[in-house]
Amino acid sequence: MAEDAASQAKLMTIVANGQPWHVPRESTIADFLGQLALTPGRVVAMLDGTIIPRERFAETRLHEGCRLELVTMVGGG
Repeated sequence: MAEDAASQAKLMTIVANGQPWHVPRESTIADFLGQLALTPGRVVAMLDGTIIPRERFAETRLHEGCRLELVTMVGGG
């Protein structure tokens, strides 16, 4: 039981594309993309209504309750 509380203390809840996710505190957009196995070069990210440039994914930290919208680019024709 104490282990569950300790694990929960290390996590925070964010909302990504309308769904709640539990992620480690101090996670960045790049960390979250890695968790989802998404290639950063093919993703547009908007954090709390602001588009974040790809070159800032690794330094932009997520925070409790933030809203992240991710759109992936798909090639084809």
